Amino acid sequence: MSTSPVAEPTTPDGIARRPGAAIFALTIAGVAQAADVSIHNTAIASAAAELGMSASQRSFAASAATLAMAASILTVGTIGDRHGRRLTLIWCAVALVLGGVVTAAAGGYAVFVLGRVITGVGLAGTLGLSMALIRTVAPDRVPRAMSLYFTGQVGFALPLTILGGALINESWRLGYLVLPVVGAAAAVLNKVYTPKSKAVHRRQSDPVGLVLVAVGLVGVIWGVSQASGGWGTARVLVPLLVGAAALVAFLRWEMHHAEPALPVRLFTDRRLAGALSADVSFNMWQAVMVLQLSLLWQYVYGFSPLEVTVGQLPATIAMAVGAFAAGRFAARGQRPQTLVVVGLAGVATAMYVFAIGGASTPYWVFAVGLVLGGFSRMLTETSAGEFFVEIPPPDLVGATVASKPAIGQASFALGLSLSSTLLYSGFGRGLGNRLDELGVTPSQQAQVVGWFSDGTVPEWAKGNDLFDQVVGAAQEAYVHAYRTTTLTFAVFFTVMAVVTATLLRGRTRARAAG
Repeated sequence: MSTSPVAEPTTPDGIARRPGAAIFALTIAGVAQAADVSIHNTAIASAAAELGMSASQRSFAASAATLAMAASILTVGTIGDRHGRRLTLIWCAVALVLGGVVTAAAGGYAVFVLGRVITGVGLAGTLGLSMALIRTVAPDRVPRAMSLYFTGQVGFALPLTILGGALINESWRLGYLVLPVVGAAAAVLNKVYTPKSKAVHRRQSDPVGLVLVAVGLVGVIWGVSQASGGWGTARVLVPLLVGAAALVAFLRWEMHHAEPALPVRLFTDRRLAGALSADVSFNMWQAVMVLQLSLLWQYVYGFSPLEVTVGQLPATIAMAVGAFAAGRFAARGQRPQTLVVVGLAGVATAMYVFAIGGASTPYWVFAVGLVLGGFSRMLTETSAGEFFVEIPPPDLVGATVASKPAIGQASFALGLSLSSTLLYSGFGRGLGNRLDELGVTPSQQAQVVGWFSDGTVPEWAKGNDLFDQVVGAAQEAYVHAYRTTTLTFAVFFTVMAVVTATLLRGRTRARAAG
């Protein structure tokens, strides 16, 4: 299904004949982002406490690398196309080393954020360009190479996450030193095994487009990440509106620029449009799955954070199997369009399985959803990734592939915020109704929040069964809100699967008619 492969510049034949080693090197570079997410989310609490961060400072420090990655990813992809994808990837791997060391050595908030920003820029290049270089390494075997790449990412991310957690137990600073080791390995391996690759035609620079997309992505991601407490506040609406306006301006600019940084007209190809639709779906699915199951298991089942992590392991294992299976199916002649649609159907079905969860649902039910969803998610991502790698012209593969993780970051943040909003708004309404039924007065209801936040039980609730009734009502309200939220997203993912199938089927019909 590949578009006519165009030979791209490579290093001497001795290196080009070792695609297996090159794919391994690219996988090591690509795994950095997945490992960093888990390690950083675990370490940030301890780092914030030791460095004396305020609540607002901690919020920004937690998102600094994500925002830096979003702001720089298209720029890094464009630099790779113009000056060399391998060279740019190696320098971004060096940035991972520098960023991790600065973060680990930080003595205050400003230096910590600086380290995370440098890390974010490094992640932008190692993730986007490692995937783009697959086309250079294996131009005639992209499906199999993508399968090995994604399987390795999932497989390597798990032990790195476990190692990071063990080091964080000793010191959060040690946890941040995992990524420099990965970055150093990625720099050396790609220097030795990965061929050189850059655009034959050096296109004009497009600083206006790059600035607009950076402002747009940062604004949207920052805005939606602040929306868990409500969408009507200035800290949500201002960045969200600025980001949306910048993205609209970016699209208009790119449509009329002679040599745009990202030729958005490429997405009129229905395969690429379908891949974009799929990318939105499976990234949002993972955000909703991770958040909703984590909260349900902790609030209703009483799981510890470690138990939540272990409980979600079936999804991680199934993801590795799904990525590997995508390569096997492709080797047997299965069209990626079919695999994408089947994968999205599995993602939606998994969310329907989660939607039946309640206070007494056995774990094996969730495990079924985790295995089905994890397998389907990577089946979709691996197959859809082929379109991002194969469809763009050789001169634009770096910038086009860079759009994929940018879309993924925004979709993941949107999934977290929307599901949080649906859950807590539904929980608040449901709990209020049930407390009214129990005869709890409005002033007493205001004190109920303290029962769950600090364990303080007021005198009027002691010595009777009202406390147990309120706890039962809260649990019932929470489970109802959880089911409503997951069912809403299950329907959304079903619609997205239909939209994606329509786009991909439309392309197939057009080619057949031609």
